[in-house]
Amino acid sequence: MSTYIKAYWKENLLLLFIITVGAGAQILAGILNARALNSLIAFNWTQFFWSMLAIVLMLGLYVLSLLFRIPYEAKVIQLMVTQIRTDITESLQDLTYQEFHQHEASAFISWLNNDITTIESTGFTNLYACITMIIEALFATVSLIFFHWGIVLFAFAISLLTYFLPMLVKKRVQDSTLEMTQEQEKFVGTVTSVLQGFDTLFSYNLVSRIRDRVYQASQDLADKKVDQRKQLTYSAILGASGNLLGQSGILVLTGYLALQQIVTIGSINATEALSNKIFNSVGNITNTILEIKSVTPIFEKFQSLKNTDRPQSQSFEVANNTISLNQLNYTYDQGDQLWDQGVSYDFTQNGKYAILGPSGSGKSTLFNILNGKLTDYQGSLRICGNEIKETRGEDIREEVMYLDQTPYIFEGTILDNISLGETFSEDQVWQALAEAGLTDYVKGLANGLDTPVGEGGRSLSGGQKQRLALARGFIRHKNIVLVDEGTSSLDQEAALNIERNLVTNPQLTVIMITHNLRSEIEAELDGVLDLAQFI
Repeated sequence: MSTYIKAYWKENLLLLFIITVGAGAQILAGILNARALNSLIAFNWTQFFWSMLAIVLMLGLYVLSLLFRIPYEAKVIQLMVTQIRTDITESLQDLTYQEFHQHEASAFISWLNNDITTIESTGFTNLYACITMIIEALFATVSLIFFHWGIVLFAFAISLLTYFLPMLVKKRVQDSTLEMTQEQEKFVGTVTSVLQGFDTLFSYNLVSRIRDRVYQASQDLADKKVDQRKQLTYSAILGASGNLLGQSGILVLTGYLALQQIVTIGSINATEALSNKIFNSVGNITNTILEIKSVTPIFEKFQSLKNTDRPQSQSFEVANNTISLNQLNYTYDQGDQLWDQGVSYDFTQNGKYAILGPSGSGKSTLFNILNGKLTDYQGSLRICGNEIKETRGEDIREEVMYLDQTPYIFEGTILDNISLGETFSEDQVWQALAEAGLTDYVKGLANGLDTPVGEGGRSLSGGQKQRLALARGFIRHKNIVLVDEGTSSLDQEAALNIERNLVTNPQLTVIMITHNLRSEIEAELDGVLDLAQFI
């Protein structure tokens, strides 16, 4: 958290100044109370009037400081949490495919939403509250010197006791907070999964499962939140015990000193107000610090994304014109190898190939290796002389286009899903749509390219989603095209036209996975790799 405080030190310094002004005004008002009361006791109406006027001015200054502080504090916090979200997403984009999929996507959603909310309220908001209490306690302690040094010593001793008592439950508070954030991740994952499955549950008249799953997940989350509040309550009670001891002790001590005529009667009122500030602040400071420290595991979790140790990758350089597989194999987490014998095969540049094989024969896994997603393979796979596992994944994907059989459609417009935030001319977009056979459909829409597709492309048919994904790939003009059943949702004529355009393009190296190799396409191929022979 200190990283972001330092990054926005100017904003935080100004906020500290505003907090200090407000705290100072409050404490001065408390000191002036003694003067006002002494004036009343002495029937000095002039001094009483000026004392009350000064008190009103100080309280007015305090209110004015709040007027500036509250919105400015919110602005500073939002600056910092926005930077935290930016840092998290930058860490995500640096992850490899396998590192990313070690987590559920819902976990990252929880990080960016629930965890950030916790950091806002439990971290930054509490930090500024803690700073306020520290400044008020310091000002109040210094002010007590003007009454009697014994009061200061007593206040200091009880303050230490009040500060350290809540530390007895520090570890339990941190552990309960971490468990709560982990349960939030599970909750988001459960809710996301069950809501995305609405159509399936609806078809089986099992929509009530949504309520049941969300209820159970909510109960589990509630248990963790209650436990966290319980641990914080223990901390608060320990702090409150010292607080009560301190306030009552100061009152007794000042009363005794007044009876001995060492301090004035008006001092009782002032020292009571100042001691309230000291012990309320100190009593809450420890508990607040524990809450602030409870977000440390959250930041450590974020930091874990940056602690990935991976070997240095090399840049992509064209050394030859082949894609070469030599005894290629892949081992699953369970320790089972994908192929009984390593796959060896050569694809030549600008050649056209089909990969066949039954389900489970490793066709999609091979494509994931070719696309640089999976790098923990055995054997060798070289593209133009570059070993995949030793080459920068970004460079590989600049050469290779992967057309998935189940493309993801982003919420947004048709143009958004083609450009993915990159800049293309309108002619390029329409050319890509033409190659994907989607021109007539888009031109027939009232908003054309700016037509929203809905969440997950809900407004599109399966075939239209696949065509849109094809257009997304075609517009980028990669040299090597991997088609993983990329036309499976299209009618036979449309699929044949797109596949024919691919295999007759002399500038492309095309490798396609298919369960339905059409004779017209097979005639254009330079080779067929049947993975069935390796399993």
